[in-house]
Amino acid sequence: MRIREVDASTAPDEELLGLHALEEATAPPGEPVRPPELSLAYYRHSTAPIRRYFFAEEDGRLVGAGVLSVYGPRFAHVDLGVFPEHRRRGIGTALLEQLRAAAREAGASSFFGHFWSEDGSAFASHVGAREDQRDVRAMLDLRIADLSEPTVPAGWRLETWIGAAPDDLLESYARCRDAMSDAPDPEGVEWPAMTAKDVREVEATAAKRGREMRVTVAIDERNEVAAFTDLRVTPGATAAATDDTAVVAWARGRGLGRAVKLESLRRLRADRPEVETVTTMNAERNAAMRHINTRVGFVPTVILTATVLTL
Repeated sequence: MRIREVDASTAPDEELLGLHALEEATAPPGEPVRPPELSLAYYRHSTAPIRRYFFAEEDGRLVGAGVLSVYGPRFAHVDLGVFPEHRRRGIGTALLEQLRAAAREAGASSFFGHFWSEDGSAFASHVGAREDQRDVRAMLDLRIADLSEPTVPAGWRLETWIGAAPDDLLESYARCRDAMSDAPDPEGVEWPAMTAKDVREVEATAAKRGREMRVTVAIDERNEVAAFTDLRVTPGATAAATDDTAVVAWARGRGLGRAVKLESLRRLRADRPEVETVTTMNAERNAAMRHINTRVGFVPTVILTATVLTL
């Protein structure tokens, strides 16, 4: 067995499709599977300032892989998987050592990942990772969802755009996205501050991936964005995903989170009738957002446990 680093921006499609097959083989049951062409675009175009891929191979065939994404010194994430038939042979441990070294090189003090199965739990325990928060994945059947018309308080309005944020809303939208920083996260994780430049980079990456970025916001009479939700969909695909949803602290308790969700989903159903399902994920202890999702019609599909490894 050998481990080598792969540059996803230049690697042949067939190499990266091996990683896609690994993700399919290790994904939680009951959720839509990302199509191969979207996986290729995801691997090649990253939103993380640092993303490194490590492949474990035997006789030229992929048996496991690890991916490190570093968004800042206190926000690093790892995806690590081994094909079920190759587990308990030290492959995951060897990959983890490569990921540790890469994370230290990037200046990260810790990183986190998720598991959903008994095998994942056993591996996390074996390598000394500490279990942290539980995250709930949920799915909405958009075809039958009862999406009532949203309401907002007097002086507020809802607005939706596809692609790039309007220039006159860009700065306040970036500030609103920073509201994600007080959402529940694994211990030690800190979201980097979001700037207007960062927003434009995220939009550009989504476009490179062929993803339609659909943003719905709530705006007050000062033209300040105070709530947002961000849906991602590939035109023609039957599955969409919620990227983030947040309400700034000073505007909470007004029903804005539910309003942007409803408006976003209603517009998605009208514009993209081919979309059948929408997925989302929230920390189990994020009672407010989970309550909104339940009222909208999202149904839990799997619980992922976050684990933190201090370097």
